[in-house]
Formats: sequence, structure tokens, C-alpha cells
Amino acid sequence: MEYRDGRLFQPEKLLDLDGEYDVIVAGGGIAGVGAAIASARGGCKTLLVEKETALGGLATIGLVNIPMDFLSSIGKEMYKELEKVNGLRKKNSDPEKHKLILDRMVLKTGCNILFDTYIVDSIMKGDRICGVVVESKAGRKAVLAKRVIDCSGDGDAAYYAGCDYKVGRAKDGLTQACSTEFRLGGIDLDRYYDSGFQGENPRWVKVIRKALENGDLPYMVENHLNWMTHVPGRPEHCGKDEVSICMAHSRNCHPLDNHDLTRMYIEGREQVDILWKFIKKYIPGFENAYVIDTGTLLGVRDTRRITGEYVLKGEDLARHRQFSDVIAVSRHGYDIHNPDNVGNIKFVEMDINGEKRYVIYKKATVAATMIDFPEGDVPPGGPSVLCDIEGRTGDDMQFPEHVFHDIPYRCLVPLKVENLLVAGRCLSSDFEAQAGTRLIMCCMAMGEAAGIAAAMSLREDVQPRRVDVGLLQKTLLENGCDLGQEFREKPL
Repeated sequence: MEYRDGRLFQPEKLLDLDGEYDVIVAGGGIAGVGAAIASARGGCKTLLVEKETALGGLATIGLVNIPMDFLSSIGKEMYKELEKVNGLRKKNSDPEKHKLILDRMVLKTGCNILFDTYIVDSIMKGDRICGVVVESKAGRKAVLAKRVIDCSGDGDAAYYAGCDYKVGRAKDGLTQACSTEFRLGGIDLDRYYDSGFQGENPRWVKVIRKALENGDLPYMVENHLNWMTHVPGRPEHCGKDEVSICMAHSRNCHPLDNHDLTRMYIEGREQVDILWKFIKKYIPGFENAYVIDTGTLLGVRDTRRITGEYVLKGEDLARHRQFSDVIAVSRHGYDIHNPDNVGNIKFVEMDINGEKRYVIYKKATVAATMIDFPEGDVPPGGPSVLCDIEGRTGDDMQFPEHVFHDIPYRCLVPLKVENLLVAGRCLSSDFEAQAGTRLIMCCMAMGEAAGIAAAMSLREDVQPRRVDVGLLQKTLLENGCDLGQEFREKPL
């Protein structure tokens, strides 16, 4: 190598070819699992490339063991496989068993998997992606493909292919807060539920303030309990329950910067050490708690959002907009983990008739604020100023009987680059819409749609942006996907 002006010049190097495929899926999180299974079942020789050492991403090694939202057909299969191994309890999963069944589901289709392998470049021929460059312990190699589906979360393959993208909220580029999830053992959940504590502190807001005042929390790590799941397949009713908790948060995040990622991993583990000691002292039923582990994958909620043929907007969610090219649906609504302060934001600022208003997705948001909402999580003026998309407040607010929103196929189709689809949290959207379209099962549904679309495009010999969306929807429905067909205004 040659040193030039503060940089190292790396000469051109011939790369060994590590295979040719019909479809490469970048990223083995839940979206990538859906895409790989759908592609392989569609008759495509498929390779799934994952930088970690297991499938599932945040749902497994990230300890976000709460696979929620509408189920795709593959999502329903996943639930059944988890139930077979006693790995699912009321939408709470066992992360270790989840890894195992995802391996089995993907391999059963004939799909190949590469773990511990990073995608470091995209192979381009004009405006067409033709494969990716991967790096592993074996060095750098090229893998060719007719189609690439980017489910990497960070949109890596799309980025290297030259796609346009956005990161973070519009005013400062900050992403949502990133979480370090953790598991605790030795819990007596019967005591927790029977103590009456949860009725007075459903989100632990008051007890967090008390611990802060007493000096048992050195600073406000988080102003409430985000969620707590009950890990299945463990002894119950004997003080040996196991839970997974989301409370530890890093703020002012730049998750595409490895220096800042390092900062957040270290900070997250320190926060868990603070939090479990607080929980052990203050929460009934947790007196004998101990830390089992922390997620080895940081809970990054958003980075690159690849610009596609349609950019899903926060307003689309508020209007519960339905699209003729719908390929997945979600009911989650706004859920912005505050980028630079504690708390969650369940509303978006919008201009309605020349006035700044605070719009919510569903009326249940107001009910939650009345129960136990930290002061910082409501807009100026309190819960009473929250409104619907037309600016109506209080009892005058109006929402659909069945609250959900569509993700159109165009959000999976990047501009400028052919042979490429994206799925998961890197879909084409603005900051606010992405926050309501990133749940685990919604990502799997997007991945399944992308996998089917890639296979269709190869059979029909057309670019993915030219596939017959009506036929794609018909296939999704025949496979058992939920597109909100039971309560849609216009039938598909």
C-alpha cells in the first residue's frame, strides 16, 4: 500500500468468486429470514449473508423477544415452530430457541447461509447491481447474483450501489435512541403481580423518580419501563421466572459510526449494571434478581432509509392511508425513542390550518398518557392538546374502527438502481413513518413480499419495479399473509 496525503492507497486486487446465485439476501434479521425463505420457495438459488453468528437479529441476539404486529404467512409458520419447542408465550419468545428454529426454517428451503460475513461493496454494471463483495476470515470475495434484496437494516448493499438515502430526523440527522436489552433471572412474577405495585406504577415512572431522589440512580437512564417480557420455557410460580427488559438507552446516536457504536455498547452495559441494582432494590418480586446477559446486538432502530419510488410519510400513518400496491400492514403507530432526551414520543408535529399541532395515530395513545406517562413524553400543553389528523381533540377525535396503515410495494423499490429491493427498517420512508413501521413482524412481512417479488421478476424476466403487483398481492394472500383484507375499504 502507498501513503498519500494522509490516506492509504489500496491498489486494485483480483477477487476470488465465491458463488453465483439467483438472489442474494443481505442481512439475516427477521426481514432477511422472510425474504430468503420466500425467494428459495419461489425456486431461486438463494444466499443469505449475515454479519452476526445467528439469524433473527434483534429478535434473537438483540433480546427483543417480542415479535409483534400483523403476521405474514412465514410469520405464522415461525410462531408454530416456536410453539413446538415451547419457545413462545403470549407473543414473548425464547431468544435461544428462536435462533434454532430460524436456522431450521431457512435451511429447509435449500437456501444457503453465510454467517460472520460482512457485505463491504456492491458489484455494479451500469445501473444494475450484479452481486456483492463480502469479507470474512477467508478474506474478500465476490458473490454474483441476478437480484439482491437488502434487509441489512442499515441498507448497506443499497448504499454501496449508490442509492439515495436519508438518515435520522430532518432537523439534525439524529436517529432514535439505541437500546441495550437485558435479561434477569430469579424473578417472582407472582409476587410482582400480586403486590399491587403494577397498578400504581404500570411503567415504573414514580419509582424511578423516587430512586433518583434517593441517589440510587446516578442519573435518569430512562424515565419509564419501555417493556418487560416473560421468557417462556422456564420454571414458573417458584421464584425462578426470567424476564427481558428494555430500559437502557443511549442518546445522540450515530449508529453508522463505529466509534459511536463502541461508545453505545460500553454505555449500555454500564446502564444495565445501574438498572438491575435499582430494580432489585425497588421492584417487588425482584429481590433475588440477577443479570443473565445483555444483548450482543445493539438495539438500533433506524439508520439509512433508502429512497424508493414512494416515500412513506408520517402523515400517511395519521391518515391510515391505504395504497393500491399494499404488500404489508402495521398497527403500531408512532413510537419514537427520543433522540436527545429520555422518553418516547407517540405523536408527530404537523401543520394543520397554519397551526402547529400534535397528531396521534390512535386514541389509545391518549388513554396511556392519563395512566402513567412521564411529563417529558407529552407535548407542551399536556395530553389534552393531542389531536387527530383533522385537529380534533378529546372526545371529538375520530379514528377508523380498525386502525392500521399500509406499506406500499414502491417503498421496497429503490430509485436509480435495478435488480435491487429493500425490506425491513431501511424501507423508503421519512423519520416519523419509519418509527411506526419497524416492528419485528412488519419487517418479516416486507421481507416475504420482497422475496416473492424477486422470484416473480426472474420468472417473468422483468425488473423488480415492473412486476405485476396484483399478482404479487394475490400470491401473498394465497400464502396466508395479512394485508388487512378483512377490514379494507376497497377489496384487493
